[in-house]
Amino acid sequence: MKWMFVTAISLLALLAGYVYFSAEPAKNEPAQHLLTTKVLEPETKQVAKKSEPKPAHIEVTETIPEPISQSFQLLAKAYASDLEMPAYSRPLSADDKHLLEPNTYVPQAVTLEGGASASIVLSQYRYSYPQAIDVRLEVQGLAVSAVTVQLQAESVGSDDILANDGMLQSTQGWTAQLDAEPEWDGPLQVSVTFHANGKQQTLKTGIVYSNPVATITGVDTSQSGGSDMLIPVQLDVKQAGYYRLRANLYTEDNQPIALLTNTEKLSAGTTEITLRAYKAVLKHQSGPYLLGSFVLERRPAIPGEATRYGDSDKPFYQLEYFALEQLTDEPWQPDAAEQQRLQFLQKMAGQQ
Repeated sequence: MKWMFVTAISLLALLAGYVYFSAEPAKNEPAQHLLTTKVLEPETKQVAKKSEPKPAHIEVTETIPEPISQSFQLLAKAYASDLEMPAYSRPLSADDKHLLEPNTYVPQAVTLEGGASASIVLSQYRYSYPQAIDVRLEVQGLAVSAVTVQLQAESVGSDDILANDGMLQSTQGWTAQLDAEPEWDGPLQVSVTFHANGKQQTLKTGIVYSNPVATITGVDTSQSGGSDMLIPVQLDVKQAGYYRLRANLYTEDNQPIALLTNTEKLSAGTTEITLRAYKAVLKHQSGPYLLGSFVLERRPAIPGEATRYGDSDKPFYQLEYFALEQLTDEPWQPDAAEQQRLQFLQKMAGQQ
């Protein structure tokens, strides 16, 4: 995966820094963990009033420090495992919580005086217009009052308050519902302020709100394409651009099968983007299937442009039975760039 290659480059930068600061080895440092430089000075001819030595010959012996080599071994092993399946069709299990629930908001408890704690709880992280934002404040070990919630843009220098409301106390904590406005768009900040022990305190958290730039409207009949099951996903696109669609494929009884991903340039209007499920990840599951947990993104066209999001008319779409016998058994082959990355990691790990 791309993060592994970036990590490898980071390790190289770390190695370069290690080499630089080890130019003068500390006492009692094991020699095999250092980059050693031996300078051989040639003989110089004595000339009246000045000496002009020939350029020095430098002999460099490089040894990768053992901890760095071990890190590359782990990277090479993990990357080789990833290359056993195509990136567009990854196996899913019940343990992949962050992939099965990609829009989950994770509350973060803040410790207060006297061992008390408070946290903002939201129903999700990304919202699409016209969804309301349900906000809840949970407090442990402290009596609070005068609880209010504010919503504003997260951009630097923005002081505009998009919403401001009081929160009501219930058995579940302090709650409020912020009804959507058409101008809500982009990263937003939710702030909850309350009074306790004569002090005013404020908690803040971030969310993403979008007026959808595209909407998933349906799924067409699956077809065969070599070793892949092809799933045409229908969309209504409001803004043309490069879109990435991620969706999870499940069995009929909601057991996870695979994470499917594709990126395509889409024109405005009615169109479709095709997801591919590699035969090996289907594990003899011939359907019916469910396709859901969608994340539809319009990628930035220029540096600094924000990622925009789409939505779906339905959270899940049912796919009919598919005869796996239609698919070929040809093995997956990584492309040249992926093979080069693996060879690089294996070389740095001392495996070549």
